[in-house]
Amino acid sequence: MLEGLPLTGSEILAGLEDARPNVREQAIARAAQEISPEALGKLVGNQENAVLRNSALAALERQGPFAVPHLMSLAGEKNLEVAMFAVQLLSRIKDPSTVAALLPLVEHTDPNIAQAAIEALGALKARDAVPVLIRRLDADLWLQFAAVAALGEIADARAVEPLLDAIANEMLSEPAVEALGRIASPESLPRLLAVLADHDRLPLRDYVLRAAALVIEGHAVPPSVFTRFRRKLQLGDARQEAQLVDYLAGLIVSGEMGLARAAASLALSAELSLLYPAVVQRALEDDAEEARWTAALCRRHERTLRSALLALLRNADARVRRAALLATHGDAATVLPLLRDPEVAVRAAACQALGRSRDVAAIPALVDKLSAGAPQEVSAAAEALGCMPGQSLLALAPFLEAPDRVLLALGVLEAAKSPLFEDKVVELLDAGSATVRRAALRVLVNLDHIDFEEQLVRKLEDPDEQVRIEAVELIVRNGSSTRAEPALVGLLGVGDELRYHVIRALGRLRATGAAPALEELFTRAGGHERLEVVAALIRIAAPGILPFLHARLAEPDTELRRVAADGLARVATAAELPLLLQLALDSDWTLRNHAGWGLGRLGLAAGRETLLALVRDTEALVARTARAALAKLPA
Repeated sequence: MLEGLPLTGSEILAGLEDARPNVREQAIARAAQEISPEALGKLVGNQENAVLRNSALAALERQGPFAVPHLMSLAGEKNLEVAMFAVQLLSRIKDPSTVAALLPLVEHTDPNIAQAAIEALGALKARDAVPVLIRRLDADLWLQFAAVAALGEIADARAVEPLLDAIANEMLSEPAVEALGRIASPESLPRLLAVLADHDRLPLRDYVLRAAALVIEGHAVPPSVFTRFRRKLQLGDARQEAQLVDYLAGLIVSGEMGLARAAASLALSAELSLLYPAVVQRALEDDAEEARWTAALCRRHERTLRSALLALLRNADARVRRAALLATHGDAATVLPLLRDPEVAVRAAACQALGRSRDVAAIPALVDKLSAGAPQEVSAAAEALGCMPGQSLLALAPFLEAPDRVLLALGVLEAAKSPLFEDKVVELLDAGSATVRRAALRVLVNLDHIDFEEQLVRKLEDPDEQVRIEAVELIVRNGSSTRAEPALVGLLGVGDELRYHVIRALGRLRATGAAPALEELFTRAGGHERLEVVAALIRIAAPGILPFLHARLAEPDTELRRVAADGLARVATAAELPLLLQLALDSDWTLRNHAGWGLGRLGLAAGRETLLALVRDTEALVARTARAALAKLPA
């Protein structure tokens, strides 16, 4: 194993061709850090030892921007294979400074070098390359493929028409459509929809659907585009329209999520009403992410679905009725009759729909469900009432007196941010149940005429620890600190779980006055509390934080040093540049990573050499951080 060992250059080079993959990987990391690009470049031309050559290529790639000048010189090598490898590496390193050198290579006489240059310019998203890449659409087939893909990567609208014309080329049709999807220009949509209607060949039709959906989802498309699409379907062969609808319907209910989303998006955008039942049912997907995505899609097309809502709510399939209620925002008059639906799931969905309508006329019916509904309806009614205007919930008064309903009522008041029932909520702060006291605290902060900060500070002395923790969290959430700060500082002397929350709260409140007490606590705290104290002081950024962090960097505790290094990177000034440069040499890669980030934040030219060294770090994350930091430095 090579990790951490002092090695000579020859030993590292030997490791590059070791038969053991793990040894080679470690040797590559060490070579990237310790061997010059020039020395590695000489190995790239080794045609007799492919293992050594590939390892050298991997090391050069890991050197990133540090290797770019030498790779640009190699790109002009007479050895065409070496030149090709150099261009491929530039493609993967993605350094913008290489564009000017790569542009002439697009028309290189060697097709492998030309292809590598095209791919590199695509990876760099080089807009200057668009005209020459468009010209290469008339080159040999493999260069055409490369040019199409690169134009898609660059995503410049100048390529739209040439790519649309390329769809007619059977060999290029699919990659051209995929590139158009990447560009997602509105001007491509009419022709894409025409292709979708006219061509039923798979997988081209799938590619076209995906591309069209990307345009639709990324832009406000004029309704006239979809009107022309529907007219084309209606005026064409009836079987053609039916076949397209069947194709889209099959995808909407399929497990191919990307295509299903694309089909659903097109169905609503183009107002293909026969597909609405299938689309809204996606809101019932077991996959929560798909259900959320469908709900968002339906909200974007609220006007379209609302015009069809009555038909959807009369559908014989209870799943369609339920889904339509979940996916749309009908008014109370339309939705209230569904509270009597024979299916409890539909009734619960009707409650939720009434909540989204925020129509206070629905409150009596929702309160009835809260009182006597099935469990699913009770939960949905509580959620719906929580969406209503807070001042409109007077009907909840009886529930605050009922031990079995008080938590439900408090939850509704909290969600609605209701200012009602001030006296009763204050009374419940001292209820016998700690759970009720916590719920009342969460309602308290919405009461207009109550000094909630005073009450929160009072509940810091509650006999139940969870209530005290709740009070601490609410103090932070509401930004209360005037009177709360001294009380919280006083709690630093406790020895239970509460103190951890208090430390975090003081940091999140940026309580400057608490800094001395936190520093004093650090000397006697232990374990995770010490880490939280350091994190809190970093957030507060009180005077004297830098000397404190310097001292923590000398601690033996690794995690403590890491938190301190993170803080230093966030608050360091130019005066701390020498310390950041020192941390960049630390044996702990996390500290090197923080140092690299801090050097990028400062943006000082004096950090460039150190960042170029970190670009070659054996830890990939450190190298990526250093690359990002270099981009922030002045040119």
